[in-house]
Amino acid sequence: MAASNKSTTKTTTAIFVILIVIFAGCLLSGCLGNDDEQAESESAGASGTSSGSGESRPPPEKPYVKSIDTSKLKLGTPSKATITIFNNGNDAISKERIIMTATAVKLDNWLANKALKTKSDEEKTETYEMTFTETIESGESCTLCAEFNLPAKVSGVSIAGRYYATIEVYADDTLIGTENMDLNLQS
Repeated sequence: MAASNKSTTKTTTAIFVILIVIFAGCLLSGCLGNDDEQAESESAGASGTSSGSGESRPPPEKPYVKSIDTSKLKLGTPSKATITIFNNGNDAISKERIIMTATAVKLDNWLANKALKTKSDEEKTETYEMTFTETIESGESCTLCAEFNLPAKVSGVSIAGRYYATIEVYADDTLIGTENMDLNLQS
């Protein structure tokens, strides 16, 4: 009986590790979009990244992250996350880099969540890096689009739950924005 419990725990742990690896792979596979007219028309009423203070500030005179939208990420169906960069600087941008660190916080499946609690913070966390080579001229914006087809279940176990993510955005190797967010991924 004790051997069976150890086997179940090992199997649950293995399934959880597989879930995190698959989630990481899904986040890394993406597409690149550069529809400047659509991005500008969609963001015409947007105030850019929020400082949380409620004040309206003019945009900086350098490249900045205009928006990060993860609201369309959903498990079990193709979905997208988009990051829009506006180049308010004097020089063109030729390289964009996005680093996302995602940590599983709580899975909805109680057994998978129980296995999650036995993991260290390092084991719960994955870091993903994407590099793009879009040229963004001064005064223009570019939307970087990652399309994901996240599974609803892996090995019969749901990966729905809460994840904490930090997204850092670089333009020509200079950090231009950081966003911390909770992602609730559901099917």
